[in-house]
Amino acid sequence: MKYTDLDDAFLRYIGATPENQRRIQSFYIPFFADFQGLVVDLACGHGDFVQLLTEQGVEALGVDSDPACCAEANDRGIDVLCCDVFDYLDQVEEESLAGIFSAHLVEHLPYQKVLELIQLSYRALQPQGIILLTTPNVRTLYTHLESFYMHFGHVTFYHPKLLSFFLDYSGFSDPRVGENPRMARPLWRDVTWSGFDDLTARASPMPAVQYNPELRSQYPGILGRTISAVKMFVVRLVVQPLLDRVVGVVNQRMQAVNHDIAAQWRYLQQINADLNATHRQLLELDRSVECYVYATKGEIDLKLSPELMGERP
Repeated sequence: MKYTDLDDAFLRYIGATPENQRRIQSFYIPFFADFQGLVVDLACGHGDFVQLLTEQGVEALGVDSDPACCAEANDRGIDVLCCDVFDYLDQVEEESLAGIFSAHLVEHLPYQKVLELIQLSYRALQPQGIILLTTPNVRTLYTHLESFYMHFGHVTFYHPKLLSFFLDYSGFSDPRVGENPRMARPLWRDVTWSGFDDLTARASPMPAVQYNPELRSQYPGILGRTISAVKMFVVRLVVQPLLDRVVGVVNQRMQAVNHDIAAQWRYLQQINADLNATHRQLLELDRSVECYVYATKGEIDLKLSPELMGERP
């Protein structure tokens, strides 16, 4: 039995709305915004990226094999052709396309079919045409724990460097890879870590000792001065020698305590450094759940922002 509308049913089940798809895929519009000629979205689903391109004045066509997805897209006035993407690429005129976009198709295919898809795309693209493929990001932990296994049709992860190799092997120039910042980074979104660096800044200062005038002698004049003099004599004779001995012992103990505190502080600083390093490593695992790779057929100077330029693998 062939489940021809399963993709459409799954998209509805997980609540993939056109608004959310447009927000995510609008990140890729600058790659195709200035292109003259037809841009094709392979496995376009409900055709949201096709609609985005059309709104930007780009000639666009979607191709998908799910009849329900195609019917909904056509009902919304989006130009979507219902057929297999390989059949389309095999039949389309050579060097007739300005660009090819495909979101989350390759992970549904074995590597032989991915290579075939790329090589057919190379044949279909005109010189200086661009191909852009998106796929679940193998370098983020969440895709391994959750999202990749939520879809019935996923076959395998494709590292963007592997896709870059396939593109290079098939004749494309200067493959670049990147991550879509409009996709979720769901693991640590509610977790922040500031470390112990501002511990002393958060410590409450000791209250200042203030003079209380009510503690002055209650006896005025000569009597008061005489009583104060007697008190000071007793302090110098009895109290001060005792305090000197006590203060010496206290100072020795305080020096020992300070030594221990310094050692504990160095230990806390080391823990802080280790925790900060662990935090950075955890953040590396919580990257955008969607990555992309793009390349051109021959040299082309794309006017892209640094955010979009991506990196060479």
